[in-house]
Amino acid sequence: MRTMPDTTLQLRPAHPDDAADLARLSGELGYPASAAQLRQRLDTLLAAPQQHFVCVAQWQGETCGWIHGFVRPLLESDTCVELGGLVVAAAQRGHGIGSALLAACEQWAKTQGIHQLGLRSAEHRQDAHRFYRQHGYVHVKTSLTLRKTLASDDASR
Repeated sequence: MRTMPDTTLQLRPAHPDDAADLARLSGELGYPASAAQLRQRLDTLLAAPQQHFVCVAQWQGETCGWIHGFVRPLLESDTCVELGGLVVAAAQRGHGIGSALLAACEQWAKTQGIHQLGLRSAEHRQDAHRFYRQHGYVHVKTSLTLRKTLASDDASR
């Protein structure tokens, strides 16, 4: 892995003005969203800082990555932090940015008193799987993800 000098990489909490950059990066991950959509989602997450960790990576002043982790309390197992997403711009991959973001989220989890992180990664993302395994994550199960879109009950629309 190539690494960048520490002086060029900065990690900081996300703020609402990051929405356009985060939307651009989200599109690179395969989840396109407008800046307005992302701003609305980001506002919701930032309103609950004890439940959500959203961190931005900047390299030479340019936003090049983000990570979102959230507290996931479950009835059947211990509470963990789940990674909702991690993306580094294609042009900056391989420089340790993803590793730095992941380490920051892991540290945040510890400050929340949580000592386990989990994530979901699509089968075709083999590079991501290697990345996570290199950071100590192990494959614990394979599952099917199902989703249903519910119709709005609001007749006034």
